[in-house]
Amino acid sequence: MGYCSLDYLGIVPGRPEFDVDTVSLSDFAKSGGGPVSTALVALARLGARTGYIGVLGEDEGGAFLKGEFEQEGVDLSRLRVQASARSQICIVLVEAGTGRRSILCRRATGELVLDEADRTYISLARYLHLDGYLMDAAVTAARWAYADGVKVSFDANRPRPRLDELLPLVDVLIASERFPPAYTGHKDQMRASRRLLEMGPEIVVVTLGAEGCLCLWKDQVIHVPGFQVDVVDTTGAGDAFHGAFLYGLLQGWELERTAIFANAVAAMNCTRLSGRAGLPGLSEVEIFLKKRHRFTLRRPSSPWGAY
Repeated sequence: MGYCSLDYLGIVPGRPEFDVDTVSLSDFAKSGGGPVSTALVALARLGARTGYIGVLGEDEGGAFLKGEFEQEGVDLSRLRVQASARSQICIVLVEAGTGRRSILCRRATGELVLDEADRTYISLARYLHLDGYLMDAAVTAARWAYADGVKVSFDANRPRPRLDELLPLVDVLIASERFPPAYTGHKDQMRASRRLLEMGPEIVVVTLGAEGCLCLWKDQVIHVPGFQVDVVDTTGAGDAFHGAFLYGLLQGWELERTAIFANAVAAMNCTRLSGRAGLPGLSEVEIFLKKRHRFTLRRPSSPWGAY
């Protein structure tokens, strides 16, 4: 349940200067985007069953995004399409050679009011994945999930109101590198990440871009290196990581194995323009990992997989 946007992406040689530059795009793409929605598409391509709770406008953007979900097999029985709402649109300028981005957004409108049908829907899931968008609904949904024994995963990219209510309900917290220091006030990344673990999550993962990720649980910490690839666009890399990490948990894999898998999916997604064009299927990830001699996906899981 969370953020969904229609992305228009173009590769540019650099950031343009107003009233001076006319910039030629070396490539262009139109794609669905957003943290939760892209994570769901990543999961669906890997073979998991997924569903989206959210709001789209009855507009061109909403029709496109709904069609992409349907094409990927994401269940939309709890999607609201509202005539009075407008769908989110983002223009993404991608720097050639680095994949770095500047993002311009026209914010969505529309209200998500959860009901008992949503609670029943959530209770049937193994994981509820949130990104903090529409926070009032997110807190309500997390409370329902917590009460019904459904694990809660949260994509933490920046401090938001009501996080102090949400974090104690979160089982798996996956944060961007900037989030732990920004939220806790501790400049040291390890100290800040440990503080997050003390707030309630069973697992805290900090994504580090090309450097991979840092995983904390109980009194253990591991750094799992990333993969080197030819980067075209970093849009959606974190979202892909979230989807792949949840896939590993759904399979009952050990934590390190899950993190290696998620790093691989995120890296593969960076080789194409847009947040979803590079999302791989399961067999593609297996080939990618076998070439790098890391492990095979069919290896027996460890006792941690009972999580």
